[in-house]
Amino acid sequence: MSIGTTKLCHIAILVKDLEKALKNWEQVLGIKPGTPFYLPPSSEVPAFTNGDMGDYTDCHLAVIELDNCILEFVQPGKNPSPWKEKLDRDGEGVQHISFIVPDRRKAQDTLKAIGAPPAYHIGYWPGGTYSFTDCVPQLGVEINIKTEDDNKLIKDKLLSDPNFHKKDL
Repeated sequence: MSIGTTKLCHIAILVKDLEKALKNWEQVLGIKPGTPFYLPPSSEVPAFTNGDMGDYTDCHLAVIELDNCILEFVQPGKNPSPWKEKLDRDGEGVQHISFIVPDRRKAQDTLKAIGAPPAYHIGYWPGGTYSFTDCVPQLGVEINIKTEDDNKLIKDKLLSDPNFHKKDL
């Protein structure tokens, strides 16, 4: 059993000062980062941490596209979020490694088989789903399982039925 892919999507790095980190990475790599942005509201991208819909609109992100991977930089805001919790607990550094998989449930079952707990955070972008699983004891890092699904129907259900996501996890 495996997660069904070796396709690395991105590596997420938590930072306290996004502007400073991007300037330093640009100097190190010689690559201009993408334009920083804030996460969209839950009405556009429903996301849940430990079963509760969150407001992550104060999380500031930017990416640097490498030839073989994307570096994703996250500066959490003041609102509770998985990013803020990890930054407060562990400091700056890698939060997760993200893989694009064909079957999210199969991938999560694989992580469960090695002793990882269920995903604690899940989000539904229009063009895909992502979920964070704390695999630090098993793998040394959290794993972000991503799919490239059309989530229009799920998004509509989530916004009309706040408990629908509990059936999907």
